[in-house]
Amino acid sequence: MINNKILLTIGALLIVIGFFQPELNLPTIGGDNCIDTINCVIDAPSNPSLLEKSRVITEIMKKSTDSTRASDCKKLSSLYCDMATLIELDNEDKVIKDTGAIRSANSLAGKMLRLNIKDKYEGLAEAAKELLSESIGIEDAVLTKELRQQAAESFRALSWAFYEGSK
Repeated sequence: MINNKILLTIGALLIVIGFFQPELNLPTIGGDNCIDTINCVIDAPSNPSLLEKSRVITEIMKKSTDSTRASDCKKLSSLYCDMATLIELDNEDKVIKDTGAIRSANSLAGKMLRLNIKDKYEGLAEAAKELLSESIGIEDAVLTKELRQQAAESFRALSWAFYEGSK
């Protein structure tokens, strides 16, 4: 009989909690299933020209009042960091062989995120294109060791710019 009263009391309590849905803020076991982090350490570009162009991108992002700006920036920062790593792969692991492949990979990776940022941030596409053109130029060229490093630096600069834009 006492066990039935305890069970009825617990059941009634659960119904009340379900009805009012209070914010309990209880700790979860195993953490959050959805992780929103940056995949690499982000430092400001050491190249003054890349730093200047990166700051332009950061300002474009910070001017936005869109509610998804911070999450868009974090995703883009992580994407560009990963792109830098992809470009740095060489020897047997070489994936990107020329500047045309960099542009193709960049456009495909952006679509893969499905952020729908086209025309969302005024001037962003042009600013990012200008930063990238700073190191790899506008003509298709085979990546030399030096050009590969410059391209990776550019993508890390983009990653830093978006990371700063997320703040």
